[in-house]
Amino acid sequence: MSHNAGPYAIEVEHLTVSYGPSPALLDVTVRIEPGLLAGVIGPNGGGKSTFIKAVLGFVKPDLGRVRILGQPVEKTKGLVAYVPQRGAVDWDFPITVEQVAMMGRYGRIPWWKDPGRQDKDLVHQALAMVRMEDFRHRQIGQLSGGQQQRVFMARALAQGAEVLLLDEPFAGVDAATERAILDVLSRARAAGKTLVVVHHDLATAAEYFDRLILIKQRCYGYGPPEAVLQEELLSEVYEGKLRLFGAPAGGGA
Repeated sequence: MSHNAGPYAIEVEHLTVSYGPSPALLDVTVRIEPGLLAGVIGPNGGGKSTFIKAVLGFVKPDLGRVRILGQPVEKTKGLVAYVPQRGAVDWDFPITVEQVAMMGRYGRIPWWKDPGRQDKDLVHQALAMVRMEDFRHRQIGQLSGGQQQRVFMARALAQGAEVLLLDEPFAGVDAATERAILDVLSRARAAGKTLVVVHHDLATAAEYFDRLILIKQRCYGYGPPEAVLQEELLSEVYEGKLRLFGAPAGGGA
């Protein structure tokens, strides 16, 4: 199946981002086709989160450009949604699951209006997709970590974005929750979304993702998992021998 009928979902060209004298990203070029589930892998401090922030437009590059569905990133409001790490969220804030998901609609509702029927329907659909509709009146802090992650994914889906960026959604959850989150990602991809996920576990990367981006300041590889998870390449990026025990030979569906 070809993904190149229209513009790339994400097109990053010669991206360089610095914090002070040292570049966090250096001359990174990646083109991600629409409708894929792509993982961003690499060592800690290698620039994975900076890559996500640059695609979102949160950080201004020194050089290079980012385009979303053929448009400059500054003109793509509403096309891109972000699911942060759980540690970046105040879970004690008194807000319900449904209210969190509705936050995804705020950018499309004039400030003087209340959410309309269409907004409420889209929120309910998003909660149903992540299988959290039965928890819609629950306070967000009363949920498990995996449930909280799914609610924030519902917020991103309710926004109506075509591209979803997630920063380590599998961090700190158990195996059953990880499978539940992966199911949500797969369902979003089946609905035509493009998803880019920062991921730290190389042992599951080949199973979970259609494409992998290997980053350590530079982009060392982008492609199907079997092309990126090469022992010599990983040894160079992770500065030592790194063997993937039990990693499947093929990529995702």
